[in-house]
Amino acid sequence: MGEWSKSIGEKGEKIVKFIFEEILNYNSLQENNSIDCIKGTKHKDPSAKNNKTTHGIDGLITYKSPLEDYTLDIGVISSKYVGGDYPKYPSTLFKSHIKDLAFTLECFNISKLKSNLNQNFTGVNKSDIFGILVWLSNTSPVNFDLASIVSNIQIDNELIFDKIILLDNNKVNFLYESIFRSKEKFGTANVDFVYHNSGLNYTSIHENSFGKTFPLHYLYSDIIPLRIENGKDIELRIFINDDFSETQFSQILTFSKVFDHLNSIDKTVLYFKTYDYLSNDNSIKQTLSNFPTYLLNENLFVKKFPSDFRN
Repeated sequence: MGEWSKSIGEKGEKIVKFIFEEILNYNSLQENNSIDCIKGTKHKDPSAKNNKTTHGIDGLITYKSPLEDYTLDIGVISSKYVGGDYPKYPSTLFKSHIKDLAFTLECFNISKLKSNLNQNFTGVNKSDIFGILVWLSNTSPVNFDLASIVSNIQIDNELIFDKIILLDNNKVNFLYESIFRSKEKFGTANVDFVYHNSGLNYTSIHENSFGKTFPLHYLYSDIIPLRIENGKDIELRIFINDDFSETQFSQILTFSKVFDHLNSIDKTVLYFKTYDYLSNDNSIKQTLSNFPTYLLNENLFVKKFPSDFRN
C-alpha cells in the first residue's frame, strides 16, 4: 500500500509539472516548498496529537500580471491525485482539500517565502494570490466535470482566502486539447495567449496585447483565446469548452473583436465541443448577417474539438 501511494503521488507531481510547464508555459514552477505554520493550534489536524508546524506546497508559480499593471500574480498549488475514480459523493473530501489549501494560503500570506518572491520583482506594488487545487483522477473519464458536482457545496465561511480554483479532469483536458495541441501543431514559438483589456492593464496592454504568459484568471473561464502565426497568416483561435449554440456563437463573435487590438487578424477560428456543419450551418449564416466583416470559410471558420473523422 505504501509503494502504491508513493507511485500515485509521483504521478500526480509529474502531471502537475506537465500542466504548468508544458501546457501553460510557466518557467517559474517551484516544487515541494515548505513554510512555517503560524497558527499551529487552529490548523492542527483533529487526529494529530501536536500542533501543526509546517505546510507543504506542491507547486508555486509567479509572474507579472498582463491583466493588472504593477501586480505580481502568485499561484499556490495543491495536488490531489486519485489512483482510481473520483469519489461518488465528493463533498466531504472536497471540503477537506479546500480547508487544507486555505490554511496553507493563510500562512503563506504572512510567510518569508511570499516576502522573498515580492522582492524578486521590480515594478510591482501588490500581489494577487491564487490557490489552485489540482484534483485529478487516473481512471475517471478525461472530460469528467467534477467542478459542476461540487459547485454548490457550502465551504466553511471561517476559512481565510481570496480565491481557490479547482482544476479537474475536464478543465485540464480542455487546456490540453486547446493549448497543448495547438503548440504541437504550430510550434510553441508561434502560439501566444491573447490579453483582453481588463481596465486595469492600461500600460501593459499597450506594450503587449499577447504573449507567452498564461494569466491564472483565465482558469476561471471556459474560453481560451490564442494568437497563432500560421505561415503568413495571423489567426485568432478561440476554444470554447461548451456545446455550439446560436446565442453563444453570436456572443463569441462580439467577444473576438475585443482581442483584435490592431485589426491584424487574418483568420478567426472558433472551436466548440459539439459542432456539425450540416446541423448548424444555417444558424451560423443567419447570425453572420449581423457581422458583415466575417465571411464563413474565408476569414471565419467554425470547427469541433476534439475533432473526429466526420468533421
